[in-house]
Amino acid sequence: MQLKDYTGKEINALLDSGSLSILEALGASNLKKEMKPVGRLCSFYIKMCCLTKDDRNLRKRASFIIRSAAPSKLEGILPDSDGTVVIGFNHPSLGEVCRLLPIGFDCYPEREFLFPVNLPWYESMVGVIPQLTRLGIHMTPMLTPATEEKLNKLFKNDEDRLSDIQFLKMVFDRRYIKELKSISEKKGVVFIAPSATRQSEIIGDYVHPSMTVVAHIVLKGGKKALFAPVAVIPPKNSDRELNLFRFYRFIPCESFPSDEVASMTEGRDREFDFSFLKRIEKTYLESI
Repeated sequence: MQLKDYTGKEINALLDSGSLSILEALGASNLKKEMKPVGRLCSFYIKMCCLTKDDRNLRKRASFIIRSAAPSKLEGILPDSDGTVVIGFNHPSLGEVCRLLPIGFDCYPEREFLFPVNLPWYESMVGVIPQLTRLGIHMTPMLTPATEEKLNKLFKNDEDRLSDIQFLKMVFDRRYIKELKSISEKKGVVFIAPSATRQSEIIGDYVHPSMTVVAHIVLKGGKKALFAPVAVIPPKNSDRELNLFRFYRFIPCESFPSDEVASMTEGRDREFDFSFLKRIEKTYLESI
């Protein structure tokens, strides 16, 4: 069967069970291989966290284990809210994603988390989905702009494959919307990189409407949400990978309450996305 012969529901189920590698089915196994070492390492630590049967202290155990390999310092207080909390951060590497887990466990011990994850990384970690669920972590696969560009370049002369890519993008976007609705109903925490891809710049050449999209979904029906920008300061001479055993700094910026976000996202421009990134950039430049 070709990918377009499956329904979106079937693709997601097969992907999560490990029965289907979308990247291999597309003929882009190299993208999966590039992320495999990182996925194996992350999966190892997640399994280590979940060796205990004591769910009451599972997050405390996980926080200790992850910090031992991925240390960080939170310079300030992450805000709380009686609604959904959306934490947006600049994304220079893979290292900040794993470090946000113990920070989240400490600051929001009772809340469930949602992380949109690039498809190659997601495929490398489907084996630990049960353990992530125990930890209250939900991942959703995404075709990030960088991955989509790589796939489009790889299959630039193959109309069937290009059609598959657009179909998958639609499937994953719909899944992300569904997951956002679910986490907002539970008043959980959404972690998102507004850039939608790793980049050293906080405000790049193109500002994605990532935060506006999330705002429209989590605020729908008059729900409350607090949007918290966080500046990530990676260690000096770091690379785009995990940078294990090296300290990252995380600095919360001034948050956006629901009413302010609602007024900034009424139109079709990207006022909120740009303002969100500007707060991160200001804090970042003042802190390096």
